Amino acid sequence: MILFIMVVFTLTSCDQKEKTIISLKNVEASSKQLQDVELYNLHYKSDGLDIGGYVLKPVKLKTRAPVLIFNRGGNRNESMVDWNLIHYELASWARKGFVVIASQYRGNQASEGKDEFGGADVDDVLHLVNVAKELPYADSENIVMLGYSRGGMMAYLAAKKGMPIKAMAVVDGFTDLFDTYNSREQGMTDVLDELVGSPVADRSKYKDRSAVYWANKINVPTLILHGQKDWRVSVKQADELAKKLRENHKEYKYISYPNEDHSLLNHYKQSHAEILNWFNHYLK
Repeated sequence: MILFIMVVFTLTSCDQKEKTIISLKNVEASSKQLQDVELYNLHYKSDGLDIGGYVLKPVKLKTRAPVLIFNRGGNRNESMVDWNLIHYELASWARKGFVVIASQYRGNQASEGKDEFGGADVDDVLHLVNVAKELPYADSENIVMLGYSRGGMMAYLAAKKGMPIKAMAVVDGFTDLFDTYNSREQGMTDVLDELVGSPVADRSKYKDRSAVYWANKINVPTLILHGQKDWRVSVKQADELAKKLRENHKEYKYISYPNEDHSLLNHYKQSHAEILNWFNHYLK
């Protein structure tokens, strides 16, 4: 009898250990943007850490919906997924029929761990595949990814690591942290010094995070959108990655927008139409 109890306890513990989702709590919201969308506060496991995030889904689903993984920009507590981003970005994709999953990454007020700006925190994106598999309304065989700024870098890294996604779109994404370090103000160089290290002493870490050095490893159809007047991430970075993808015969499309700054706010409708068309082309 004692042996039986021990076996049951072990099986139960193993089953719980295999689950990625820690909690998924419905968030009541009455805004116009969320009237056809269900919003959930998500906590999930990544490398033993409790990571925060959100899940959004259309209210009415007749079948499993494709998954859109959204990678936010910023670092630590800066540019976290907030109500504004939920209302005007994430909810718009849920209304288009996607199950949207967005991570806050590690190292901020919503999550445990330390932000490494493209280091081990990439695992927080990779584990979202398991989150999707545990959502009964999500089609985990049809996943696309959208990344803004730092989130674009995270998308490239996830692709390099073989994340099973059908297509990805990157808006104003980092592709060369050496260029970022040499061209940005001290506030950004301080962030890189603290989270990544010195571009001289820690050169390998910078290369590991810079897609221009390993474009040959990006095997996901990639849409690159970038503002030509972007002062946070130079358009030169997008130009160079597009060149490397072309040289390596990768499947990609590159659009740069004249007189547009970071996030393409003046081309919201056009850029979102491009992204949706790109995703729909590769989804089953």
